[in-house]
Amino acid sequence: MMQKTFVLLIAFFYLFTTPLRAQSPETLLIPGDSTVVAAPDSGMVREKWLRRFFTKGYPNPRKAVLFAIIPGGGQIYNKKFWKLPIVYAALGGMLYWNIDNIKQHRALVYNYRLLKDGDPNTNPTESPYDRISETSMKSYRDQFQRYVELTSLGLGLVYLLSITDAFVDAHLHSFDVSEDLSLRLKPSLQSGMGGAPCLGIGVQLRLNRPQQVPSIYTKP
Repeated sequence: MMQKTFVLLIAFFYLFTTPLRAQSPETLLIPGDSTVVAAPDSGMVREKWLRRFFTKGYPNPRKAVLFAIIPGGGQIYNKKFWKLPIVYAALGGMLYWNIDNIKQHRALVYNYRLLKDGDPNTNPTESPYDRISETSMKSYRDQFQRYVELTSLGLGLVYLLSITDAFVDAHLHSFDVSEDLSLRLKPSLQSGMGGAPCLGIGVQLRLNRPQQVPSIYTKP
C-alpha cells in the first residue's frame, strides 16, 4: 500500500512539473493576460551597446586614447588607416633596435666577467670577444648600456606619439580647416600717449565655428 501511494505521488509530481519545464525561457506569460512578452535577446542587446559605444559622439578623443593603448588602435578608431604603416614601422624598427642592443649588452657583460675573474682558463673563446682586451670590453659594455637606454627611451616616445596622434586627430576632427580661414591686415585706431589718437595696423584672424558633425548612429 505504501509503495502504491509513493508511486502515485511521484507520478503526480512529474505531471505537475512537466508544463513548468516546458515553458520556454525566451517567453513570459503574464498572469491574467494572454499576451506573450518576448524576453530581450542578450546578443541583440550586446550588439546595440557596442554600436552605441563606437558611434556615440564619434570621434571621441578619450575613446581614441583608450584604443591607442594597442599600437595602431587609435588610428583604426579614427579611420586613418594610412597611418598604420607609419606607426608599425616606427614601433617595429625601434623595438628591433632595442632588442638587438640588449642582446649585445648582455653578451659584453658576460664576457667581461670571464676576463675579470683572473682565470685564463675561462677567457672568452667566441669571436670577436676573444680578441678584445679587458679595458676595451668594459668600454664597449658601458657604450651599449647607453644604447639600450636611448633605444628604450625612443621606443617609449614613439609609443606616446602614436597615442598623442590619435588623441589630436580625434579632437580636431570637427574643426573647420577650409579656405574660409583668413588672416587680414586692417587699420586700427588706438589711443597713444596723453590720450591722443594713434593710427596703426591691426591683424585680424578669422576663425569659423566648428562644424556640427551628425552622428552616424540613428536610433530606430
